[in-house]
Amino acid sequence: MHAELSADGAEVVAEAATGNEAIAAAAQHQPDVVVLNATLPDRPVAEVCDVLASRLPQSAIIVVGHDQAAVDAAVAAGAEVHRLNDAAELDLGALVRRVAAHDPQVQNEEPRLTRQEVNVLRLAAEGLTNPEIGSRLYLSRHTVKEYLSHAMRKLDAANRIDAVRKATALGLIAGVPSPAREQVAETLVYNESDSPARSSDLKVPPLKLDQLERRPE
Repeated sequence: MHAELSADGAEVVAEAATGNEAIAAAAQHQPDVVVLNATLPDRPVAEVCDVLASRLPQSAIIVVGHDQAAVDAAVAAGAEVHRLNDAAELDLGALVRRVAAHDPQVQNEEPRLTRQEVNVLRLAAEGLTNPEIGSRLYLSRHTVKEYLSHAMRKLDAANRIDAVRKATALGLIAGVPSPAREQVAETLVYNESDSPARSSDLKVPPLKLDQLERRPE
C-alpha cells in the first residue's frame, strides 16, 4: 500500500500494524484520509473507526477487505467509503484522491452518520448554535463545526438546514420520523346535498358565506 500510494503521488505520513497504532498515528499526524484493513490483529475495525470518527471528524476513513460483516460495521461506525477488494482490482491511489477531494460519487449508496454526527445534527435541528451544541455535548465550537461539515459532506447537503432535512428524510436521525412515515392529514369534504359525494366535488371546509358574521375585534 505504501509503495502504491507513494508512486501515485500521495504523501504517506504514517503506517500502523494494529488498530491502536493507527489511532495513535492518526492523532499525531491528523491525516486527510485513513486507510484501514477490514481485519485488524488487536481489535475490531469498527471500534477503530468509531474512535477515529469521534476524535478526528475531519479525517475520512476508507476500509478495504473481504469481511463483509466487518466492513458493514465499520461503515456504521464512521467509515465513509469501503471497498471489498481483490487487491489487484483496487486502484487505491485513485480512491484516496477522490475521497480527499470529497467526491460524492465514492460515498456509500446510503449515507451513514456516526453517533456524534447524529447528536450534533439533532441539536442543530432544535435551533442551537455551534457554541450551544458544544456546551451540550462538551465539545469545542471548532469540533462541532467539523462534525457538521462531515455530516453535510456525507449527505451532500448545501448547509446545516439541508443536512437536517436530508438526514430526517432518510431516517438517519434516530427518533425523528421521515416524511414518508408521517401520517397524511384527512381531508374533509363538504357536500351540501344528501347524495354521495363525487370525486369531482370541490373539497372545501364546511362553511357558507351567509353564515359568517362580523365580530368586534
